[in-house]
Amino acid sequence: MVLYAVKTSDIRSAAKDRICDVLEALDGERRRKLSEIKHKDEYNRSVFAGLLLRYAFLSAGNTKTQWDNVEISYGRYGKPYISGMDDFHFSLSHSGGWVICAVDDVPVGADIQEERTLRLNTAKRFYSPEEYGRLLDVDGKEQKELFYRMWTAKESCVKLIGRGIGAGIDKYVTNSLFDCIYGDDGICYNIRIYDEIDDYIICVCSGRDDFPQSITNIEWERLW
Repeated sequence: MVLYAVKTSDIRSAAKDRICDVLEALDGERRRKLSEIKHKDEYNRSVFAGLLLRYAFLSAGNTKTQWDNVEISYGRYGKPYISGMDDFHFSLSHSGGWVICAVDDVPVGADIQEERTLRLNTAKRFYSPEEYGRLLDVDGKEQKELFYRMWTAKESCVKLIGRGIGAGIDKYVTNSLFDCIYGDDGICYNIRIYDEIDDYIICVCSGRDDFPQSITNIEWERLW
């Protein structure tokens, strides 16, 4: 498994002389969806997500010709995958000014969240009584960080399974060590928290316990 991250910027300004080439490097499905995005920040995050996926795909040993013929498909609940690539799995996530992409040869789920406001009402609604109690045992910065550790763990788990948050993240419960999250199917899924980026929490979820030791940060100019 490899976990990539890139800091976003205003892609139209940063690459104004080569924006057509940058957009051409994206898969066809993403280019189509970009035409529907009006909000600048959302547009930038989507472009960087597409570029980061391309970088991860090529770094895994695939060719540019293969990438040019990539077809993005979706599972029953909307989880994206590359058709015909059974040994290449990915999970994209973005928040604030960062985009991440986890890739592996088995299914993977990843989530990043910018640590903004603490939402105890949300925790009371969606977290288990045990998790909510753990939140109330601490306060201040530690409480906010714990809230986002739980949230990213739950999000990464539903992304791994492919059910999406509509399946109910309250059904997934973290343990206190944050190395495991239990689903409503009774299975313990492996997780790992990364807090290398200031004010952001990242979690990756997998059926295997072979997570990378650190995030691989990529300068955006290297993405295409």
